[in-house]
Amino acid sequence: MKVKKYITDVYSKKYFEESEVDSYLDDKEENNIINIHPEIVFQDWLGLGGALTDSTVYNLNSLNDEKKEMLLNDYFDELNYNFLRLPIGSTDFSLESSDDYTKYFDENVKVVKEIKNKRNIEIIATPWSPPSKYKTNSSLYGGKLKKECYNDYANYLVNFIKDYEFANIKIDYLSVQNEPFASQSWESCEYSLEELREFIYKVLIPKLNDTKIILWDHNKDNLYNIFNMLYENNNAIRGLGFHWYSGGFYEELDLIREKYPFLLLIETEMCCGHSKYNRKKWIIDAEYYLNEIINGLNNGLNAFLDWNMLLNFKGGPNHKNNYCKSPIILDRRGNDYIKTPIYFYLKHIGIADKGRRIATSNFDRNGGIQTVAIKNDKIYIIVLNKSNEQKKINIRFQNSLVKDIINKHSVITYVLEEV
Repeated sequence: MKVKKYITDVYSKKYFEESEVDSYLDDKEENNIINIHPEIVFQDWLGLGGALTDSTVYNLNSLNDEKKEMLLNDYFDELNYNFLRLPIGSTDFSLESSDDYTKYFDENVKVVKEIKNKRNIEIIATPWSPPSKYKTNSSLYGGKLKKECYNDYANYLVNFIKDYEFANIKIDYLSVQNEPFASQSWESCEYSLEELREFIYKVLIPKLNDTKIILWDHNKDNLYNIFNMLYENNNAIRGLGFHWYSGGFYEELDLIREKYPFLLLIETEMCCGHSKYNRKKWIIDAEYYLNEIINGLNNGLNAFLDWNMLLNFKGGPNHKNNYCKSPIILDRRGNDYIKTPIYFYLKHIGIADKGRRIATSNFDRNGGIQTVAIKNDKIYIIVLNKSNEQKKINIRFQNSLVKDIINKHSVITYVLEEV
């Protein structure tokens, strides 16, 4: 039987290159085995997504209509993005700070509608800061939400949801604060866990209709304990959001998945720091992405959202010079864009769209080979080689075997008809 495969090997200048490999009847091979068990299924995989920051919208609007359409297709058709993260008000990835989300409303609505015409996405809305008049330091940067302003701020968030609904855009989920433990030199607001609980359960939830709450939206180094302190059994709570910046801590996801199997675990943000277009550095960052998704999936992850979808060649614009990478960047020559290795590594997951994670095991003791598999009407087996050496792999599913070689620092996705 022929098995379709897609390979990205940047050193060999292969970017999601399609080919075929044979499978054989063989249940005796013992070396370099990757086992696939499609009959053992785990959590739902709901797919990829990204953030529609003001910088992304600004960069999108620098393209002509044809190029803009092509770029949106690259994300929402090719990568099968199913989620959109929508900031409420300004972030560091805005051209300037603003006290009111309405400054960006019209342009955001226009782009969101273009996206929703392509795909039935779900939207997670998130503020980086309440308006400064509600803050203890009267600033969008740092500080806290005044307790006497809890009610007014809850109404502000509800009005944001209603304004989008009036434009026929449903806000499916609301994350109450981006990175609530961080006080930054850009838009931010600190909350204690007790303050979050009071604001969410006593003030905000009674004002919501269909929009569900995604808790936390910060790093996962103490995720299990924090979630236990934040979570209450309430129909408005749909899941947990988290970021990658303090490290892996994938076992924390596994603990939460086991205790709360009915809740969504969504990685709501990841990005890598900006660097010039150096091939080796982009490969390392692409591996960071795929390593994060594979380990997350193998420990209960339901969805993964990247940060900016489109930045310029300098990694912005960003009004605080806090530049970073995006999977697609503008070509500095104008009216064109470049798909980076991060984009193609994401495509190795995105090709599967939605499905269920299925059981796998693999041979590699040094961690160089990482594997995850997703099942829908087909089976997608993603194999990442982070090591500095080429490796033989033997993929076993039932009594069939695919014999192949994976080059150093490359990734292959194998696509099987369901077995």
